[in-house]
Amino acid sequence: MSESQRVNILMVDDQPAKLLSYEAILGNLDANLIKARSGREGLELLLKHDVAVVLLDVSMPEINGFEMADMMREHPRFQKTAILFISAVRMSDLDRIRGYQSGAVDYISVPVVPEVLRAKVSVFVDLHRKTRELEELNRELEDRVQQRTRELQESESQVRQLNSQLELRIAELETIMQVLPVGIAVARDQACNSVTVNHALRDLLGMPAHNESNEGAEGEKPQDHYPFVGQSDATSADFPIRRAIATGAPVAATEWDMPRPDGSSVPVLGSASPLFGADGQVRGAVGAFVDVSDRKKMENLLRERADLLELASEAILVRDMSGVVQYWNAGAEALYGWSREQIVGRPVNQILETETPIDPTRVESALMSHGRWDGNLIQQTCEGQEVIVASRQVFKKDTGSILEINRDITAQTRAEEALRRTEKLAAMGRVAGIIAHEINNPLEAITNAFYLLRDHPSLDEEARYYAQLGDGELARVCHITKQTLGFYRESQHPVDLSIAALLDDVLQLQGRQLLVGRIKLEKRYFTDGNIRGFPVELRQVFFNLIGNAVQAMPEGGTLRLRIGERWNEMTGRNDICITCSDTGAGVSPEHSKHLFEPFFTTKSSKGTGLGLWISKGIIQKYDGAIHFRSMAFNGGNVTVFCVVLPGSGPSFKTLANANHLVADETARGVRDRA
Repeated sequence: MSESQRVNILMVDDQPAKLLSYEAILGNLDANLIKARSGREGLELLLKHDVAVVLLDVSMPEINGFEMADMMREHPRFQKTAILFISAVRMSDLDRIRGYQSGAVDYISVPVVPEVLRAKVSVFVDLHRKTRELEELNRELEDRVQQRTRELQESESQVRQLNSQLELRIAELETIMQVLPVGIAVARDQACNSVTVNHALRDLLGMPAHNESNEGAEGEKPQDHYPFVGQSDATSADFPIRRAIATGAPVAATEWDMPRPDGSSVPVLGSASPLFGADGQVRGAVGAFVDVSDRKKMENLLRERADLLELASEAILVRDMSGVVQYWNAGAEALYGWSREQIVGRPVNQILETETPIDPTRVESALMSHGRWDGNLIQQTCEGQEVIVASRQVFKKDTGSILEINRDITAQTRAEEALRRTEKLAAMGRVAGIIAHEINNPLEAITNAFYLLRDHPSLDEEARYYAQLGDGELARVCHITKQTLGFYRESQHPVDLSIAALLDDVLQLQGRQLLVGRIKLEKRYFTDGNIRGFPVELRQVFFNLIGNAVQAMPEGGTLRLRIGERWNEMTGRNDICITCSDTGAGVSPEHSKHLFEPFFTTKSSKGTGLGLWISKGIIQKYDGAIHFRSMAFNGGNVTVFCVVLPGSGPSFKTLANANHLVADETARGVRDRA
């Protein structure tokens, strides 16, 4: 298309990012895209260029969209210029009415669907181009008529020849009108009693193939065939041809449903321009009508697809090759926390701090060569949380855009990693149990040998002393071996056990950590805590609690263990309360609500986040409960965990203040800190 045939599209918006996005969407329309960053600059550009359609932002500083549209309509040159309002906020009916009164032909809401915007603008561009061609043909015809008239006035001998040429030109124009793909109607009088239509308009309205004009058919009235000139139709004045005749000014492209003779209707986009006589008075009008049914269907289809994208739970986004976001669905808002307004027009990989499993250039290369790439990405939400997503990316060569669908697999990945760690720890435990079992056999023989050696008559007092010392240390080794086997030998049925004994077993295994960590141990057992249960799983609970307390005091501190009873009014028996308190780092309020959730840990890579979650499940299996409290005081912290287990029956060792064990332990820790 030559430069003279290219039309101009004016885009007015105070946000450069939106102007760039509009330019990217409309870049393939073969039109000149003119950008203005304010209403004042837009008016200046209108005076310099012939503009087919104006994309106008409603909300702008100084001169807003409505004010600019009003100024345009006051200028005769811009009264037929099509205006598309683009608004990022929901428009009320009053705002829409005001926009239409200002000359708007349509509204487009943000987020802009590229295909919808491109389709609407292309219709106005084509209509402007065809209208300009018709105006040029009309001017050419009038120029020729005037030229022939002057020649007739100069020479009567040339009148007949000029009339013949004029008729030929009129026939040519009518022939051109008939072959145009755009529906054309020419009203030859102000009352629209004589209207000529072309084949395209006749087909558009479903008219009979005969009778190209609405005059001369016996018994037929003008409105029987052409509803846009109907005298009895209350809305006939709104049709473009009648409006052009009534106002004497061009009517910009307007979309409405045009009724057909069979009672149906068809969506059309129409515009009109008045025809003036030699006396300067309006003598008729010419109108152009375009069937937009296909465009309407495409808009509805695109709108349905856009709605489906919004309903998707995955994060769906469209970006260009440089990473600038063009589309951002509700799933992306929910996953990353950034709204559509915050992210569109910005580089997504920089904002999300995307980490790819391979070099990013190789990802782009795969998209260019194969058209798609699948893999896992590590990204950051707006709150700084790390998420792992399974990403599927597809490159669209025709638009140069990349469609990216990301599914959150953070919980799945962490669960798989925790499972691997748990399996590794379980395997190590089984190995430790096997080793302890194998060591236990020779230990029995060595124990028997030391028993015989200890009282052997051949030993003197010093040798007997060392034999007794070795026998005592060997007894310690045997005890540790039995404890290790006890951790990995679960009984098939519940047995009678002592909570105090279980705690002492765990403390013996943690003895070295307490010594190395300079941790002071305080035990206050007001009862043995006899219950029926499974010792291995309860030992695991207390091992988790005591191990967490030890790890929370890397610089030393105090570990307190208490066992007491309290009366349960509902069950009519005493519950056993076991408290474990430490003076370590404490638990922050933001971590408190997640403490018993699976895979939540404050130990970075050292923990699986399953210890307290599993412990809570074990205690709940016994119809018990586990609570905790943490508070800061005088530069330090006190954290107390309380495990409540139902007792086996009524007891006389009731602790008077056992109902407030957690509060007592917290207060005791606070006093020590003070």
